[in-house]
Amino acid sequence: MTGEMRVSLFFLFVLILIWTTLASAGVEPVGLLSYLSNLVLYLAAWFFLAAAQTLWSLYRHRPDRPLRYLRDGAFGPAYRRQIRESLPLLVGVVIFMPGFSAMKSAIPLFNDYDWDQSFIDLDIALHGRDPWRILQPMLGHPLVTSAISVAYHLWILLIYAGTIYFALYVKDRQLRVRYFAAFFGIWTINGVILATLMASVGPCFLEPLIGNAHYAEQMAYLAKANETYPVMVIDVQQQLIAWHASGSHGLGRGISAMPSMHVALAFLFFLAIRQVNHTLGVLFFIFFVTILIGSVHLAYHYAVDGYVSILITAIVWSVCGALFRPAAHHAANEPYPVTQRG
Repeated sequence: MTGEMRVSLFFLFVLILIWTTLASAGVEPVGLLSYLSNLVLYLAAWFFLAAAQTLWSLYRHRPDRPLRYLRDGAFGPAYRRQIRESLPLLVGVVIFMPGFSAMKSAIPLFNDYDWDQSFIDLDIALHGRDPWRILQPMLGHPLVTSAISVAYHLWILLIYAGTIYFALYVKDRQLRVRYFAAFFGIWTINGVILATLMASVGPCFLEPLIGNAHYAEQMAYLAKANETYPVMVIDVQQQLIAWHASGSHGLGRGISAMPSMHVALAFLFFLAIRQVNHTLGVLFFIFFVTILIGSVHLAYHYAVDGYVSILITAIVWSVCGALFRPAAHHAANEPYPVTQRG
């Protein structure tokens, strides 16, 4: 059994558990629109990456017969084989994300949001005061906050463009399988199991959902900064509150602070991409740190949310490296054809 099939079976098992759990709580299945929307986003990511690859290949090689070069080279047998190998993984992510969103939005049906005060106290115990106050002298400027909010929302590209990249453009099959195994692993452990067991809403939702005004000063700063430069998270946070109030279970819904999936996925992508290219590794380390800091500065998360995410993701990455190396080792070292110019 190939590594891709083993990962897909794991994904299917988790998805069945999610659907069964939701059904037991009376949550209706996720609507077809959520799955179609997710599919369109993945297809759009594929289109833009393929367009970028096409332009780069044509610029770099300047073939005399471009269409033939693309057919036999950039999109030749090796690329088509990789599509076939990765198809189970791609089908998995298309189906998984709406199911995850439904489970995340259903957390209140299984556990009360009663961990926030514990995480507030732990943050203060570790840092001496609220971590956002430590960051505020450096980051508390509207333009800086606006820039961080843009980066925080660009994170979504890791789900879509990042997934397509590892599925179809990373030739190291061992690394590819390991990435997807860890991808499903962190969403399952961090995003479903721990998020439900340690249900918490996070600083920005603490007052509207729990009635605790501990972060009122931070939220006032973000609102004020938004009057000068757009802070994208403000509108998104309000929309999440509205979805929560209406009990909506569609794609992208749900409120959960601990652990931070933003931090977990950014860290996972850094761990994987550094094995592809050193320069990209440096760039995505900077992006990961930006997400970690931004998760606190933008009031989505407690600092400990990020710390736990990093720890769990590192463990999952290591375990997946051990579990999936034997199945993928031979294929990972198969040579890919080298395309000649012209």
